[in-house]
Amino acid sequence: MMPRPTYDHSSSRKPAPTSSLLAANLADLYWLVHVVQAGSFSAAAQRTGMAKSNLSRRIIQLEKRMEVQLLIRKPGALHLTPTGSRIYQHALEMLHAAEAVEDIAKQATGVPRGPLHLSAPGILSPWLYGCLRTFTEAYPDVALRITEADHLTDLASNHLDASLSFCDVPGDSNDVVSRPLAALETAIVGTAQLVERLGNPLRLSEVASHKLLVPISPARKGHRVSLAGERSPERAALYASSYQAALNGARAGLGLALVPVHGCIGDLQTGKLRCACPAERPVSVKLYALMNPHRSITPAARALVSHLRHSLVDETIEGISALDDDIATYQ
Repeated sequence: MMPRPTYDHSSSRKPAPTSSLLAANLADLYWLVHVVQAGSFSAAAQRTGMAKSNLSRRIIQLEKRMEVQLLIRKPGALHLTPTGSRIYQHALEMLHAAEAVEDIAKQATGVPRGPLHLSAPGILSPWLYGCLRTFTEAYPDVALRITEADHLTDLASNHLDASLSFCDVPGDSNDVVSRPLAALETAIVGTAQLVERLGNPLRLSEVASHKLLVPISPARKGHRVSLAGERSPERAALYASSYQAALNGARAGLGLALVPVHGCIGDLQTGKLRCACPAERPVSVKLYALMNPHRSITPAARALVSHLRHSLVDETIEGISALDDDIATYQ
């Protein structure tokens, strides 16, 4: 006959449990879950490899420490008391949380899998989304999430695993690992109707500032990107938070925009947009791959940046050129 635990209810207030008691309770709640799920001490012993007597003793000790009865023991059956049922539900949640913690640790040290939050400029869409498709085919256990932004560099506060950014950043630091990834050719573009209405200008200096669309960088406190080496205008038709927004404004005829050619190749080929100010020689913009510090980089983030780098090196992508950098640093 299994001994019944006895409880002392003489005090209505119990002292707060010490850390050692909490640790003991957590350990024994783990065994409680196994006993309840198995339906008996004998079945739980077979599943866990722990002796039936040891399992019984652990649950009795748990009941004594918590001063409540958790199980009603009858020959051939076990039943949770009402209080035991509520405690069991919390124990089950804690077990699931512990399993999730283990999964996170495995994701950080094993094969690429689990969630991956990436930030990337929307202007890269013609190349990037096809590349993401081949990446997910190669790593089906990675769950991608993407945020479109040009200049996100603070990975921690934005809960990012990796960021593709146009923001010129310092080298490796305690907060971010930075790798130059590519250079994007740029052009000044506008609708054919607007360019003609402006008199087919050769230089930006011939264009009124209120006919220009100027990208700004929120990451650099509203810093305005200069247009083709010209001083950024004090007044513009639109200050855009991304190259994609500036391109959308140009498509709508709001003004002329300096944008990466890659994002508007289709528009230029169909005549929806045309290049303006041919005497200007816009400089290319650099794209950086940003990741968390080395010990925090997940296998999924490392694999993704390596996949993007290989795509840039191995394929001919109009308007984008891989920068000279040791590809081994992306492994």
